[in-house]
Amino acid sequence: MEYKPEYKKVKVISNEPVGRDVFMLALDFRDDIKPGMFYMMRFADGSPLLGRPLSVCRADAYMEFCYVVVGPGTRKLSELTAGGGVYALGPLGNGFDIPGSAGRIAIVSGGIGIAPFVELAARLSRDRAKIIDGYFGFASEPYLLDRFDNMGIQKYVSTDDGCAGHKGFITEILDAGRYDLVTACGPEPFLKAVARMCAAGGTPSLLSLDRHMACGVGACLVCVCMTVSGNKRVCKDGPVFSGSELIL
Repeated sequence: MEYKPEYKKVKVISNEPVGRDVFMLALDFRDDIKPGMFYMMRFADGSPLLGRPLSVCRADAYMEFCYVVVGPGTRKLSELTAGGGVYALGPLGNGFDIPGSAGRIAIVSGGIGIAPFVELAARLSRDRAKIIDGYFGFASEPYLLDRFDNMGIQKYVSTDDGCAGHKGFITEILDAGRYDLVTACGPEPFLKAVARMCAAGGTPSLLSLDRHMACGVGACLVCVCMTVSGNKRVCKDGPVFSGSELIL
């Protein structure tokens, strides 16, 4: 039987700022998820009219979601307080399928694209045979980097304004050819650059697309992307795709 998720009301544990206009939302429920999967969030009054997709940042005793405030919907999310409630639909999407043969892996993020890598890194770090390097790019002051402490991960950081790490783009210090697999999440121009680097170096890549969505379940076709095998829905067929499959 096909999985048909429904919105369910969940309790807010906390909703704290972790950076400029960046919040960590902790919700009191637990689901069996794959890193890279997401949930659609909305409120009891039906607002926003369309749910807002949030990647799972951590799935442990409770669920955590990191998001950036960019409009009325996420602004309203930022106003949630402990004890309040929100409606969540999920888990949705396919997540990252990491092949066992990948011994050296790079996780590469641009901005809020760092969010799904906290859970992915936590799981990958349990395998002592794998070497994980993290490349984290930000416009200005970094956030969430402490979440990768004690995972045995080498961290590389860049900021556009030079306030931390390399001044410039994170792709300027990424050598894709060093890795068996590159995983990436962030703005589409950033993903395009990562995909080109991986193709040039012959390195497989898994890219998580960030697209506007209306339903989150593949019905509305708002989030369609182009692939070598035709148009696909980011919410249903993704959000994670092979870099060699996407046409960016």
